[in-house]
Amino acid sequence: MGIGLRKQVQLVQILSTKDGSGRWQSYEGEKFGVWAEVSNTSGFRQYEHGQTQLGSTKTFLVRFRFDKHPNCDWKVRYQGKDWTISEREQVNEKRFYWSIRAQSTSDV
Repeated sequence: MGIGLRKQVQLVQILSTKDGSGRWQSYEGEKFGVWAEVSNTSGFRQYEHGQTQLGSTKTFLVRFRFDKHPNCDWKVRYQGKDWTISEREQVNEKRFYWSIRAQSTSDV
């Protein structure tokens, strides 16, 4: 992780419960502010429905103690958009460095 390449992101836990009428409601749980090196995956443009569009996947390289184990129930909030975590893996077996791949839940 280089100096000046990191951006501030927020890890947000999304919790769901049933209300009295049986409908599921989701709300935000714990939030953690972290610094991340944000990059687009290779081939950031994709071809859908006969049109070339921007891809909807980003990779976030973060330094974070993962005792809360973020998974698909967590979101990465970056520049006002929520990104759903699709994959996370440890970088070079270092204890606190994680690579998180996330997909956009809104327009990129």
